[in-house]
Formats: sequence, C-alpha cells, structure tokens
Amino acid sequence: MIQNASSARAAPLGRTIALAAILLAATGCFRERPFPIRPGDFVLVSAGSATRPPTTREWLHKTHTQLRHMLPGRDARSLTTLEMMDREGQPIDVYAYFRRPPERLNSVWHNFYGLLHSAQATGTDASNGDPAPPWPGFEDVWIPINERLHLSARIGLAKSDGSPRYSDCIVLIPGLLGNNSLQRTREIARALRDSGLHVLALELRGFGQTEARQPDVFYTFGVLETGDLLAVAEWLQEKSYVRETGLIGFCWGANHALLAAWEDGRRPDDPIVAERLRPYLRPRSIQPHYRAGIMAFSPVLRFAELVELLERPWPLLRDPALHVLQAGVRDRMIRKQHPEVSGNLRRLIELEFERSELNYPGAVDDGRQYLRFLPSHGMPAGDKLESARVPVLVIHAANDPLASAQAVAELFALTENPNVAGILLPGGGHVGFVAHARSYFYSLILNFFDPQHGPAASRNHPPPSVN
Repeated sequence: MIQNASSARAAPLGRTIALAAILLAATGCFRERPFPIRPGDFVLVSAGSATRPPTTREWLHKTHTQLRHMLPGRDARSLTTLEMMDREGQPIDVYAYFRRPPERLNSVWHNFYGLLHSAQATGTDASNGDPAPPWPGFEDVWIPINERLHLSARIGLAKSDGSPRYSDCIVLIPGLLGNNSLQRTREIARALRDSGLHVLALELRGFGQTEARQPDVFYTFGVLETGDLLAVAEWLQEKSYVRETGLIGFCWGANHALLAAWEDGRRPDDPIVAERLRPYLRPRSIQPHYRAGIMAFSPVLRFAELVELLERPWPLLRDPALHVLQAGVRDRMIRKQHPEVSGNLRRLIELEFERSELNYPGAVDDGRQYLRFLPSHGMPAGDKLESARVPVLVIHAANDPLASAQAVAELFALTENPNVAGILLPGGGHVGFVAHARSYFYSLILNFFDPQHGPAASRNHPPPSVN
C-alpha cells in the first residue's frame, strides 16, 4: 500500500465519492466476513520430482500451474518468482503487466474488488480486554518468552483416536494491530487442523490477551517480536507430538514472518543489525526454526513510505485503506493512553518505543534498519532473505490498495535464494485472497504445508519422542 498509495492519486474523485457513498451507505458488503473452507475447496497436487526434491521456486511454479484454474477467469495471468524480472534480472513494471495504474488503487471506481476483498478479509482491532469467542476444538494457552512476558495463544491439536497426532504445527499471526478476534484467523486455523496439522494462533506482545495480562509490555513493530516468534517455535518443538513448525503471517504479520526467516538463518555479525541493538535481541540459536515453511501474505515491503503517507490525515472517500489504517492508529493511541491522539504512524512507533525496552537514544532508527527489506532514502536493507534456510513463500496482489506489488518484484530482483519464492496474483487486494479465490487460497496453503508434497517434504524427520 506503499508505493500504490503515493501522492499520485489522480482518480476522478467525484465519481469515486459518489459510488463509494452509495456502496457504503446502502450495503454492508465492505465488512469482515467469514470464509470457511468448503468441501471441494482443497485440491492436493504433486510438485515433486522423481530425481530430486524441488526448490521452493520450482515447487511454486509447478503447484500454481496446477491450481491456477481456481482463480477467476479474468485473473488467469499471474507472475511467479523469476517472471517478475527481465532478462537482465531487473524487476519488470508489474503494474503495466497487470494493467493496474497504481494511482487508481485507492479508488472504489477503479479498484472495487481490491477494496472489497480487502475489507471482507480484514477485521478491526478489537483489543477491548475481552478474549476472542471460543473456537470449538481449541484451547487458550500461555507461552513463556522471558521473565516479564508470556504470549497468549489459541491452540488446536489434530487428533487420532482421541490423542494428538505426531504432526507439524503451524503458527498464525495477524496483521498490524491485530489479534485473534479475526474471523480469517479462525477459519484458517480450522482448515489446517482438519487437514491433520496442529495450529497455534498467536497474539503478539501488546495485543489481545497478551496485552490484557501484561499492559506494560509495549509493541516494537517486529524488532523484539522476531525473537518472540523463534521462542514460540522452540516451545512447540519441545512437545512430543510436534514434528516441525511452520508460520503464516498477513500484512505486517507477513513482515514478522519474513523477519523470522532472516533471523533464524542470519550471521551473528550481520552488519544490518546495529551494535547498540544487539544486546536487546534474543540470544542466537543454531536450531532451525519453522522448518515446515513460512508463508507471507501481502507484506508491507515499503514500510517507510507508508509511514510518510500517514503523516497527514486521509478522508475515507479519498483513500479508504489509509483512512481505516489511521483509525486503527488513533484507537491504539487512545487505548495505550499515549500523550497525543492522531493517525500518525510515525508518532505511534516513537511513543511505543519510548515505553518499551527499546527506549535508548537512536532505538527507532536502529529498529527501522532491522525491519527494512528494501533500500530506502539511501539507507541499506542488506540481503535479508538470502539468509533464509527454510522454505519461504510470498503471496501478493497487483490490486493491493495498501502494500506495493512493485516492491515484491524489487525484493526478488535482490534475492537469489532458491528456497524463497513469490507469486503476484492479479486480484486479492490486501490480504483478501480468501474472499477473491477461496479454493485457490486454501489449496495453496494446504499444499505448501503438506508433509508429503510441500517444499519442505524432503527433510528427514526424527522419530517421535518416547517420553
């Protein structure tokens, strides 16, 4: 939503306002909706090889080829990893390829389905102290991170004859300012558990029941939360019924997931990590994390540009996506009793850091460097995903009104790691893939984590613990 939501917003505002007013006032379609998996929504495919296991990029190309018939007919054209680059290895103009002018992605008139599907798959931050309503077959647990912090989570175990199966466990994390009240999280959790996988829906520090129990532990937008995710994987791996762990993130949660892939495999002396920041990070571990794979839906790869855009207010009918995001920022400032209330994301970050462990001078700048995936304003990002040692898959939409699709192509032009793959779909909006193409969405996820056919299937599993 970053490059897309740039200052070049020249959509015919009169038509947009008129149509948006009619749609928003006369219908309830622009609201979160449940999209449960249905019989026939999951199609198992084989992307393996008789001679060698495929890389994640090879797996994605073969799998997408077998699943693309599930996309709406008008959306047949998609771009997988290498197709995002020209012969010289430079990113192509993905907006020209999909015929999606980025300056029109904020317009209901020109990007109706992108905005609709985004709204239908994205809930609001409902951190009012109440837990999410119960999910049948799931229970609430607390995961110890350190002496000050336990994370709230909801776990569902796949069972056989009443006992937990020996299976992989997939961790779900929401988007920016989100928690387990999201219907999307609940439905994905059910689909994964019913397919034979364990599921853990996690609420990060500062949100949901984690916040309710420990209100003085503040969010650092991924800097400290990345270590938390590695601790969660280690906690799960201690369970006798957990074979490997996997991870799925949406929006800023997708950035969390990609950071976890980097942090898991990065060099201890990676220069992108500021010297002042190192003592605050979780101690290094050589143990691989999330070996079952990591999926990142709609990552916000141009986060700095998004922060700049949110320094001024955006009316609902001018830019619905930015307006809703700013409302979430304001709600967060009110709930945390910050000294000012606005939709300014930069100020929220600064205020959260001031009350977190990362309150030393220069911590925000060090944090931006840690979080950055692409060079910005002359500042480097390193080659973070070159360090990933587990299968990683990025899924993005060309009609995303919030996060830049072009940035995905730019990321892969800088990433040669064959176990990091990406796909750009014509539709799906911002994390709205389940509303756009439900069968494709569930089939892609369940095939990715399938222990026999997914990109991590070639690993050698240890035998079950006898303890």
